[in-house]
Amino acid sequence: MARTTLTGRRAAVVGAGAVAAVASAVAFSPGADAATLTLKHTGTITTHLASQNQDIVFQTSEVTKIDANTFAVSSTITPSDGSAWFKPVGLNLAKFWISIQPTGPATGAVTFNPDGSGTGTLTINQPLNVQVKQVLPFGWNVNLVGTNCKTATTTNLQLTAPIGLDEDGATDIFGPLTLKGTLNIPKFTNCNGLDGLVSSIASGPGNDVTVALGAAA
Repeated sequence: MARTTLTGRRAAVVGAGAVAAVASAVAFSPGADAATLTLKHTGTITTHLASQNQDIVFQTSEVTKIDANTFAVSSTITPSDGSAWFKPVGLNLAKFWISIQPTGPATGAVTFNPDGSGTGTLTINQPLNVQVKQVLPFGWNVNLVGTNCKTATTTNLQLTAPIGLDEDGATDIFGPLTLKGTLNIPKFTNCNGLDGLVSSIASGPGNDVTVALGAAA
């Protein structure tokens, strides 16, 4: 996946970031010692596939938990499938259906700026595999890659986002959040004899990812 863009309301890995912000706010509140906060978000993950110079958008939901004492964040995401056309000469030759498959929760923390302003940076890491679920040639309803075409190794997506202040000047833990990172997509395997072709189309470094999430529920 080249540039991955997570957009919408706190997508996948980004949701964890929002939660981290909440944790910080709670931690500085009275009686927060034993608090674990749970936030829910929906949004989109947009991955810019560098090799094909096109965006792939994944709708997503997530549940994030924040430890108010340590500011540690853990987020579980459930992204939908996304699709893109393979068009090397400007023609739609085949449609790819792609799935992001987390291998565990996204984890991270919020680091606050030393100026005491309440602002900071959220950093989270999401281990994942990428599966190409279908490759359908234009005009044909035949899947060329079988049912287990996925990255040969697990990769890691690191996302960061600034944590700002709300309209009242407090740490904004519930407002919209946008995280960004770059994804390296490994080679693919078990693609029904088309490992090399799929890898040449979808694998490689420099895939920008943006996760945009709305207000927490």
